[in-house]
Amino acid sequence: MSSNNTDIRSLERIISTLLNKQLQHICSSHGLRTSGVKADLQNRIKNALHENYQSDPANYIAIRDTIMNIRGGNSGPQSSSMPQPGHGYSNGASVVGNGAGYPIASRAPHSDNIFKNTPFYTIEKRIGPLHTCPVMNNHRNSITITLKASDYPDLGRCATYSPTKLMVFCGSENTGLQDIQFPHQSEVKVNDDDVKHNLRGLKNKPGSTHPVDITPFLRLKQTNYTNKVEFTYALTTKKFYLALYVCRTHPIDELVTRIKAKKISKASVIREISKKANDPDVVATSQNLSLKCPLSYARLKVPCRGISCNHIQCFDANSFMQLQEQGPTWNCPICSKSAPFENLAIDEYVQEVLENTPESCEQVTIEPDGQWRVKSEEPEPTRSRAPNGTKIEDDDDISILSDTHAFGNGTPGGPIGSVRNAMSTPSRSFLGGGTPNGGHRETPNTQRSGSSKRPAEVIDLTLSSDEDDEPIVRPPKRQNLGPTNGLNFPSAYSY
Repeated sequence: MSSNNTDIRSLERIISTLLNKQLQHICSSHGLRTSGVKADLQNRIKNALHENYQSDPANYIAIRDTIMNIRGGNSGPQSSSMPQPGHGYSNGASVVGNGAGYPIASRAPHSDNIFKNTPFYTIEKRIGPLHTCPVMNNHRNSITITLKASDYPDLGRCATYSPTKLMVFCGSENTGLQDIQFPHQSEVKVNDDDVKHNLRGLKNKPGSTHPVDITPFLRLKQTNYTNKVEFTYALTTKKFYLALYVCRTHPIDELVTRIKAKKISKASVIREISKKANDPDVVATSQNLSLKCPLSYARLKVPCRGISCNHIQCFDANSFMQLQEQGPTWNCPICSKSAPFENLAIDEYVQEVLENTPESCEQVTIEPDGQWRVKSEEPEPTRSRAPNGTKIEDDDDISILSDTHAFGNGTPGGPIGSVRNAMSTPSRSFLGGGTPNGGHRETPNTQRSGSSKRPAEVIDLTLSSDEDDEPIVRPPKRQNLGPTNGLNFPSAYSY
């Protein structure tokens, strides 16, 4: 311990020899306030060394390295793992690529790389120190942070440039890249206003929530106004670490544009289809491909899937990114495999199908050889037309309608009289002599004229009266209606 105290005392002696500009550079590099006289700056740096020696050794080492580099005549650390502040951005972060299709800030280990970047924001600058939230088994505890825009020049960009935000980050570790995680029971207030945010995420899973954007609640244009950020939590079994970061946000349209730059080639998709069709353990059959997004149920516009997914079905990139903006899980909605942003790509095969089918098309059929065709729609069930040989059945159906009409609209004599009236036509056919269907067409016409509800054209449709010289072929069933219904002909002949 004595050697450690000696190390800090040695650093304090170096601090006492530095100029104001050098002290301000140290403060700015490590998220400390840069305002005040020389003594204030010196005490601020010394306190940071003592506080971080036990709680955050990595931060302590970073501050020490900065002090030693400045004493040696350098403007910042020279280690390859520790980029020099003051390049790229005015806040000391430089932009590099991470292979995921979006830029990240190159951050010093002491300040900015404790939390992971996501596609939705890029961490640029920490405001103030990293705050430790002690374990609270039975009580509530609050961490209060005060800040003025005049003390942190980077806050000015939050007030003038809309994509730049000040966000509250929280995690359960202070080393390595951490997922966002807040205590189970916690809340954030800014200038006594409650900030509504899903702090729990999805079932308290780390990384399933976003940092809290507090920019709308701050008063940054009043540079001397003291803003108060209050974080309250309770019932924790481990330490949490809290910090404020200036971040540059990325809208969904920008992220979808980056996804479009990555492609899954059509040839590779066809090869995969053919490979599965040639598998001796699998019976090769055609398969249906839906052109609707499983998330929005609308037709796909930007067909997207993970490069590790082994299915052709796609989801819409816009819908997927909107879902991740609400609660980041980065799982494929079709197969549930991990589908991080850097693994998302456009399926050229499905894109070609969308470009060559009408908007009304919702599904296509894919053959085992990879060829696709529009799935034929099933015709709506309709009543089929009867062939010529079944004309008798049509006549029977319409004759039954006529008989039913007679039962419903019979003579005042009652139901029996109605039956007799209905049976009068075949009876008179037998009385007229000759064939049962011989030329007595006046009888059915007389019957139709007595009807008050059903039009005469109903019967005309059954009677093929285009040729007067052709007798109407009456069905045999018509001849047996009388005996079948238990009616004797004498009563039908009574008039």
